[in-house]
Amino acid sequence: MILVAKDDVLRGLKKFKRLAKQDLLASSLTSNPDFWEIQAEARRQKYDELMELVKTKGVDLACKLAMSDYAKLPLFDSDQKEAPAVRGKEQALEMFFTLLGIGSEKVMSLRASITQQTPWSTEEAMEV
Repeated sequence: MILVAKDDVLRGLKKFKRLAKQDLLASSLTSNPDFWEIQAEARRQKYDELMELVKTKGVDLACKLAMSDYAKLPLFDSDQKEAPAVRGKEQALEMFFTLLGIGSEKVMSLRASITQQTPWSTEEAMEV
């Protein structure tokens, strides 16, 4: 059970989304603007999804679904074209877990176990 209040989680996600927008705007100033633009946009989209889940399903279910999504991410960049989007989603989910007070060690250990146990998907949960 997550002890962080729903409003606090939504405020935190909104701030993270603003940071991603700043990164998106600054991406053209980097040495690899395409990578950083895609990465920042992926973070913004994931924050939008997480905010909607928290609003409609609550913090606990949003956390469970985020864990499931995190477990499904590839551990290695097998497709370089999709690498910035995957990294953006991964970073957004890790920031969400940090906001909830879940340490990185716990997230990494759960990542392996959830891969085999969780039948949920974000699309299925949105229908619940």
